[in-house]
Amino acid sequence: MKRSFIFLATLVIALLGLATLITQTFGTDSVSQKESKVLEEPVKAQTTNKEEKEPEIVKLLSSDFSFQYRLFRKSKVEGGKFVLYEGGYKVVFTVEPEFQKRVEKEFRKFKVKYGAYVALEPSTGKVLAAVTSLDSPDLLLKRSYPTASTFKIVTAAAALELKVASPSTTIRCGGVGDSCSPSVWLKSRLMVDRVFDKSFATSANPFFGRLGMEVGKEALLKYARLFGFNDSSYNFPWGVLREPLDHYELALMAAGLGDTTTSPFHQALIAQTIVNGGVMMKPLLVEKVVELKSGKAYTFKPQPLRKVVSPETAKEIERMMELTVKIGTMSKKKYFRLLRFKYPHSVIGGKTGTLSEKSFPEGRCEWFTGFLKYGSSSIAFSSVAVNQWLYHITGYEISAVAAISFVKLIKNQNGGAQCASSVR
Repeated sequence: MKRSFIFLATLVIALLGLATLITQTFGTDSVSQKESKVLEEPVKAQTTNKEEKEPEIVKLLSSDFSFQYRLFRKSKVEGGKFVLYEGGYKVVFTVEPEFQKRVEKEFRKFKVKYGAYVALEPSTGKVLAAVTSLDSPDLLLKRSYPTASTFKIVTAAAALELKVASPSTTIRCGGVGDSCSPSVWLKSRLMVDRVFDKSFATSANPFFGRLGMEVGKEALLKYARLFGFNDSSYNFPWGVLREPLDHYELALMAAGLGDTTTSPFHQALIAQTIVNGGVMMKPLLVEKVVELKSGKAYTFKPQPLRKVVSPETAKEIERMMELTVKIGTMSKKKYFRLLRFKYPHSVIGGKTGTLSEKSFPEGRCEWFTGFLKYGSSSIAFSSVAVNQWLYHITGYEISAVAAISFVKLIKNQNGGAQCASSVR
């Protein structure tokens, strides 16, 4: 009896060991699947813990750019930063107070009735200035401005990226530079050979209409989406476009005359993408949030959204944007000339856009979407003004006077060290 009990016990132990071995060797999960679970589970736990610890205000700010902006509008300058105390937390913003103050001063000086200006740090997407007309409705989140010829940046990027054209490509097309008729571009008696980079600088509609038809509808829409049009993420004021219905509408869109609208923030982000080698950064208005009770800080770090174009394409567009100021539509404008005269080592470039604004406020919508480089510092920006019959400065030249203010700031603050370090 005793021997039988010992034998049975030994048999049971042996069978249990064999079952464990079989499960380890032939279980339902393969080795790779087990390894995958081991890798995944700690990540999920970390993410869950992080989400549990993050205050609601941090979650909201991380996911909602418009919320960031609404809080910024209530902030005050404290210790060299824009700061807001909200529900037991201190929100610190990215905007540079002195730069913001100087641009606001220019808006007052030129009595800008309906206008806006946005400047971003190219490498991080941080907002350095966000100025709207001081005595009119806030126009910075408005995304129903017509893109006008600033959309030529998208068309140029698509053509260069797909190797449909190079900056020296010549296209024979009809009509004068500001012609708005695709039928004229295609069938005019007066046909002119136009070169890509010069056409960009002078904003020649016939060339870009023809170029858009060469690029094709699907490719042009693909790059428009990469640049953010019709995006709905992050509650950011992305531009909006309606797809062209035929090849005439495609030509109009490519030239910047289509049913396409945008916002000052989005335009500055497009410029940021070009200056940052083709990589679009997540735009940020908040630097950090500090919990007042514990002193714990939640820092908002720069984050790439996506690669839009190659560095080579971005560099070519940047060079063409410089031509806009050197030989193109802005070459004879007073404040661009003043900037080059006073600060010959500065580099400024951009793309103009002009079209009638049909929604409030009605008038002539004037864009400049571009960048400034001075020494080791750089900014990407957009300026817009909707001007009626009486005005004191164009929407384009708001960018030029803001650029002059930026350079002065760099030169005045500790030999450029303080401001340059923040926008390098």
